[in-house]
This record gives sequence, structure tokens and C-alpha cells, in this order.
Amino acid sequence: MFAEDGRVRYGTDYSDKWHIRSDFREPVFCQVQYGKNFDNSYAVLNHEVIKNSCMKYAPYNQHSSLLFIEFLGLYCKHPNVEYIIKSNYSHLIHDEYYGFYGTQPRLEVNPHINWKSNNLLKMLGLTHSEFKLLKGQEEIYDRYIRFKEAFPKLQPEDLLKLANYFGYEVGTADMFSSATGLSPIRLVKYLTDNKVSALDFRDYIHQCKTLNYNMHDTAISMPHHFQQMHERLSEMIKYKASEEARKKFRQHYDERRKLEFTFGNLFIRQPESINEIVAEGKELHHCVGGYAERHANGKLHIMFIRTADKPDVSYYTMEVSTDGTIIQVRGNRNCDPTPEVAELVQIYINYLNTIFEKKERKSA
Repeated sequence: MFAEDGRVRYGTDYSDKWHIRSDFREPVFCQVQYGKNFDNSYAVLNHEVIKNSCMKYAPYNQHSSLLFIEFLGLYCKHPNVEYIIKSNYSHLIHDEYYGFYGTQPRLEVNPHINWKSNNLLKMLGLTHSEFKLLKGQEEIYDRYIRFKEAFPKLQPEDLLKLANYFGYEVGTADMFSSATGLSPIRLVKYLTDNKVSALDFRDYIHQCKTLNYNMHDTAISMPHHFQQMHERLSEMIKYKASEEARKKFRQHYDERRKLEFTFGNLFIRQPESINEIVAEGKELHHCVGGYAERHANGKLHIMFIRTADKPDVSYYTMEVSTDGTIIQVRGNRNCDPTPEVAELVQIYINYLNTIFEKKERKSA
């Protein structure tokens, strides 16, 4: 039942007696006999009732949530939710999935919304100029607010650039700024103009630290030809395999056999030696050579993607974490995967999930 002053849920607790429940909640239905998989979604049977009520002009039909009853409860509690929906910010109210298997939806409301106000700008925490700036880009509102909280002195235009480049990674922006001594906006302008990804620049910082380079020198932190500098540092930190390193490499070699995989004309294999990893980076003009030591020590897995007709020719290189997550797949000069390679990667992800799920069960 819904009223201006709130919402009420009636129910029974294994008896014939109905009463008002202490909290308002959605019905939850078990889908399996073991009681671990629940689903509280449902179909609304009669929208006409709402259309003929005092809510007939309300934008409830713009809300695509499965949890319509819960949305109506939110509407009773905060009628000014209309302002949010009518201003293209309806994505701030959405379904999130919980439960043992992640199948139970719950209505989530963005925590940045100020429900104490009935003024749209105050509800969103935006000035008029910021609201105008985000017009057509409302989907990045949450990222924008995070950067606004982290860098309150920056102008809205600069905050928007940071949000577009770094996404939700405020910590990455702060780390880049601390490592280089540059302001976040100066740095992001350089990275954007030179088309440098955050992943590549993070790796570049690691290289400079390894070589004890002063990144507060702008000639180092903002080189004119970033890709050439990145590759040069990769060459400089090639790992010289010692007897101990070769021993560790061989120890992990047998363990990595399970990571090898074949699909169609493509196959994935592990490197035969540390030098082969270095040669791979040189051949494809990327920085995998700097990962050779960590691969030898078992801190990550470097895998080679090859074609059946050219098994000895470098094609794509893959980095897999120790928990079975694919971190990156890079081709010649860091190019993106072809559709054929992308399909292989998707199938390989399922294969890795099977392997590491079994490994976790065995450990347990």
C-alpha cells in the first residue's frame, strides 16, 4: 500500500494472520531446491491503474527497473525523483544484482543525490554551468563528481577531461600526478594529445623507477615520442637470465602447461625461455620484455598467441594474472586484437574460469 506519508507491506509469517511487516521489502522467490538462488523480479500486470491515478503525469514509465513496486516506494518517499528522471539522470536509479549467484536485483540509488532538497541542481550537487557542461554526457555524472571531490580547485572543463580519460580511477590520476610532479590536467592533456593509454603510462612509470630516472624532469615524464621512449626503456631493462632465474623459469614451466589452449587456426602457448619473451617484445615493438622477470618468478603469466600456419612468427602477446584474469592482449605496436583473436580471447576466458575454479576448490 502506498500513501503520501510512506509505504506499507502486509504479509503473513507461516500463519493465517496478516499484519504490517516491520520493513518494506520485495517478495523473494527461490529458484532452486537448495535455497541459494533467489529472484525478486516480477511483472506488473496493470499499468492502467497508475495511468488513471494522480500519478498519470509522473515519468514512472521511463524507469526500466524490474523492481517497479520498489520504485513506487521510492517515489512515495522522494517525489522529487521526477526531477532526476526528467533531466536524463534516470541512470542514477538502477538495479544491482546480489545474492549467492548474483541473480537477486535490488533498487540502488546513487549516493551523491541530496534528497533533502527539491532543487534539481542542489540534488545533483552541480552548479548551473556544470549542469550545462554535462548536457548530453549525463552518464559520466558519477565520475565527474568523484573528480570534483578529489580536486575541488579545478575548473569544470578540466574535471570533465579527467573524468573522460581516467573513468572512475581517481587514484590513478593522483598517482600519476605524484610520480611526475605535474598537475593532473597538464598531464592528462599530454596523455590525450599523444594518445597514451593509462595502462601504458603506468607501465612507463614502473620502468622509470626501475632505472632510477627522475620523472620530475619533464623530458622524462613527457617525452616528445612516448612510444619510442617506452620501447627504448623496455630494451634497457631486458632481464639477463641468471642461473637462478632459469631454474625458477623451469619450475613454473610445467605448471603453465594447463594454460596452453587451441581454437581453430589459433593457439596459445607459453614462452620456451626468458630470452624468447624479450625477443617477442622486440619483434612486436611493445614492452613485454620488461615482464620477463616477473614471469620467471611466477608473479604473472606471459602467453603467446600464434597461428597454426605460422607457429614460429610473433602474432599477439597476452598477460594473465595469477588468479586467471586476462590483463592485456597486445599485437604489433600495441594494436588491438583482430575479430578472430578477440573471439579466441572470449573462449579462453571461459577456459581459464574452469581451470582456476577447480584450483580454488582443490585448495579449499
